[in-house]
Amino acid sequence: MENASVVSVQVSRPDLVGVLCSPKSPGPHPAVLVVGGSSGAVPELAARLLAEQGFAALAVACFGAAGLPRDLVEIPLEYFSGALRWLAGRPEVDADRLAVLGRSRGGELALLLAAAHPELVRAVVAHVPSSVAWQAVPSDPRAMMAGPRSSWSRGGEPVPFVPMLPPSAAEMAEFQGFLSGRPVSFRLAFERAMGQDEAVAAASIEVERINGPVLVLSGGRDGLWPSELFGERIIARLDARGHRFPHRHVCYPEAGHLLGAPGTAARPRGAGFDRLVMGGDPVADEAASRDSWPHVLEFLSIS
Repeated sequence: MENASVVSVQVSRPDLVGVLCSPKSPGPHPAVLVVGGSSGAVPELAARLLAEQGFAALAVACFGAAGLPRDLVEIPLEYFSGALRWLAGRPEVDADRLAVLGRSRGGELALLLAAAHPELVRAVVAHVPSSVAWQAVPSDPRAMMAGPRSSWSRGGEPVPFVPMLPPSAAEMAEFQGFLSGRPVSFRLAFERAMGQDEAVAAASIEVERINGPVLVLSGGRDGLWPSELFGERIIARLDARGHRFPHRHVCYPEAGHLLGAPGTAARPRGAGFDRLVMGGDPVADEAASRDSWPHVLEFLSIS
């Protein structure tokens, strides 16, 4: 249901695709760039909920839309830098209170962006994110025959990433089942890949560069990847490097990978994604999402 207190405007430009949700009340408002995950779609739900709480929130498509890359393969971080600057320049926005929020691969992206732009971003909230940049997974498996590529690029160069390891016999059998329509969990594959110490060190996100508070939310039963481990590593790195802003990792033991803005767990998943084992269950995920939402708003408000 549409909220009468929120204005939603479609943004369709050669350099930006998304939806701007903002309060009808006069600004300037604190602002949030909302970035999505592996689907590439515009994460409008979170943006709309943030607008209801007084934020101007720009939800952007990452890939798959007209004018954007087809897949999550070496997507230029400059596209999102442009989105940040566009949002900061809006008359309804307080450019000194600009944050980024993302979930899953979008959480990975949110941390990368905030670390790359301490002059723009004042806070980060990352739901079930990664602590490292990962290998791209193109929609056409044949594209992987040429070798692994990064999900992101910066200045025309691929961002260092952790590659997935060749599948074990058990993982290959499970993947074959996935292609046949059976659900599959990729958590063990991600855990094995994290054993590549040199690649992990090179691909670890420099979260200590973030110029503001950091909130990480994870699920103890995450079936897609080990978000609890990633959250622990993010906070450990911030602690080790003396991050001077508030930083917190909240893990919900019974939640899975669909922890996010309230309502995330109930949303339909696209083709292919419905066969991924996310862990948890809709009730636990929604309970965790609702419990965490006040923490999200608090961290975004102190930016």
